[in-house]
Amino acid sequence: MNRVAAIASAVATLAFADASRAESLDTNAPSGIERTLRSFSGGNLDVRQVYDHGGSGNIGEPKSHTARSVSDIQMIRAAIAVNKPLVHQLSARGVLLGNIVNADQAADGGITVYYR
Repeated sequence: MNRVAAIASAVATLAFADASRAESLDTNAPSGIERTLRSFSGGNLDVRQVYDHGGSGNIGEPKSHTARSVSDIQMIRAAIAVNKPLVHQLSARGVLLGNIVNADQAADGGITVYYR
């Protein structure tokens, strides 16, 4: 009986981990990051400059992150543009809206904005 309970517990743990991973991936999908950027209060904002050194050709693709298409980048910029407090925070850090090339949401709810 203990063996059955241990197996059931392991399956439940794995299912929970997969659901959590799927949820975090959804927040970085284009529609998920757009919703987040429109309402982000700026409590945990990280800003990083990226450089194109002739890599994969994907715009604003930090290693191990989702590549963004040109239309995704335009959507990210538009979502940020309607969030005036976020625009002000980025401007205070010297980041111009037109230089933003990507954004990701961390598991803790923070946002990382990548710019050139």
